[in-house]
This record gives sequence, C-alpha cells and structure tokens, in this order.
Amino acid sequence: MGKQTKIKCIIVDDEPLARDVLEQYAQEMDQLEVVASCGNALEAFKHIQEGGIDLVFLDIKMPKLNGLELLQSLKNPPLVVFTTAYREYAIQAFELDAIDYLLKPISLTRFLKTVAKAHRFLCGQTHPAFEPLADPPTEEEPQDKATIYIKSDRKVVKLDLTQIYYLESLNDKVLVHVQGREVSTNQRISYLEEKLPKPRFVRIHRSFIVALDKVNAYNNIMVEVDGRELPIGRNYRSHALELLRAH
Repeated sequence: MGKQTKIKCIIVDDEPLARDVLEQYAQEMDQLEVVASCGNALEAFKHIQEGGIDLVFLDIKMPKLNGLELLQSLKNPPLVVFTTAYREYAIQAFELDAIDYLLKPISLTRFLKTVAKAHRFLCGQTHPAFEPLADPPTEEEPQDKATIYIKSDRKVVKLDLTQIYYLESLNDKVLVHVQGREVSTNQRISYLEEKLPKPRFVRIHRSFIVALDKVNAYNNIMVEVDGRELPIGRNYRSHALELLRAH
C-alpha cells in the first residue's frame, strides 16, 4: 500500500440492512473508500477479479455461493474480514487467513479496530499470518444475543432469536411467531431457514420451522409449540425427529 491513504474496500452481504450499517461506518472513516456494495458473492467475485480491491467485508451465509466458498475460489485474494451472526465459522476463517471475524450486530468501536488492523497490514507493519484475530468469538459468549433481521411492512425489523417460537408459511407471506406477537414478511421461508442458526431451529414441514427449545411435546407426526400442534412433513420427519430426540 505504501503511502496510499485510502483503503479500497467492498461490502458483501445479502441483507441490505447489514450492508447499510457497514457503509455508514465506512463513511465515518477518511481512510476507507467503498468501491462497491454487493448483494451476493458472484457480484463481489467480478469486482475482485477486476483488481484494485484492498479489503473485503464478507458475510458467510449467502445463497448460491457463500463467503467461505468465495474466498476459497480466489487465487490472490485481498484482505478479508468476515461479518456474520454465526461464531462457529471462526476456525475456518482463521485457516483461510482472514484478518478478522466480526459478529453481528457489529459495533462502530469494533469496526474501527478492524480497519486499524487492515491499515497496519497494508502498510507492511505486520502480516495476517502473524497477528491473531482480534477479540475472537468464544464459546463462553452468551448465545441469546443473536438476532435476525427481516423485512416487514416496508421496514427492517430486528428480532431476538430467543423469542421466536416458530415460522409459518402462508401463501405469499411468512408469519414469524414471537413472544406476544406475530411479524409478517414477504421473504420466503426457505430464505429465512438459511439465516436461522442450526441446530436451534429445525424445518419440520414445508410450511413450518420451529425453535427446538420452544417445543413442549412431540410425536412422529406433530410437535406442540406455544399451545399449537404443528404437523411434521414426511420429507422432513427423519431429520426433525433426530434433532428433537437429541434436544
């Protein structure tokens, strides 16, 4: 990087709100220049192949091609910071020489520390192989801090995962049944399934996903959640029952 002061970066995340947060953070920093904000890994791949990218803020769980697969596909990747709600990929991130691993929701303070680290690398003051991930996620961190963002009524709503009982697909919408209320979204249930942490949630039917810790009772054909009996579909039965028994 030499005397160059601007770090040219791209943001890669299929959630618009997550991209907006990082873009706003980047605008607070003179040394960052956001070259592109990408909604999927394939779009990001094209920008990286064109060259000139110093740093990538990369989500992991994305449809078609995930963040880990994108990084593995690059012969000469730029510096990569993984941004994710899932701490279980930290080891893989380290093995792929990511310089940092940010758990969502990402604070501005934590973001600033990551950019400072990237600046050191690009100025030749250190190398990713010789500096550990800053504040790596640990198993001791409470799991109940996790959240999910969904689109509802022209807004983006943050939901606490510990308050979700089940998701129900109804025609062209999905109802997320949370503690004391329902939140409606036009996002597909299969899309939301990819965003929910496993094995905390399990798909039991083409129309239902349940939180395992909210299941009060079950048998081979149904589960009881929040006073309601939900059917277990034939195609989901084996996997669902295996997780129910383990839980």
